[in-house]
Amino acid sequence: MGVLTTGMARLHGEIVASQHAREMIMKDLARGTKDLRKAVTGMLGVFHNTHARMARTSKADCARFIKGVETTVHGLKTTVAGLRKEFSTDLAGARRAWQGKAGAVKAARRNGRARKTRRG
Repeated sequence: MGVLTTGMARLHGEIVASQHAREMIMKDLARGTKDLRKAVTGMLGVFHNTHARMARTSKADCARFIKGVETTVHGLKTTVAGLRKEFSTDLAGARRAWQGKAGAVKAARRNGRARKTRRG
């Protein structure tokens, strides 16, 4: 064999080896892509489940909070209504007391038993 034939044979061997290496790289890339796709799909499933659990927990927490606020507001309304009623009754009693005293003073003046006092 000559130098040209030996060079061509060597070149052919390198080309075949490169093609084989390329095929192996492509298979590895395909396998790696498949593995990554599977891993990402699994992670997304975990994220979805975790998010759903967090949403349920958050919803329950919010519902408990709102129920507590409603209970507190109802208690405040009841307390304030009672205080307003008590205050109203107290004012009415004070009004009657002052009207009674004023009526007694007017009656005494009519009967001549009381004199007006000067303020000064």
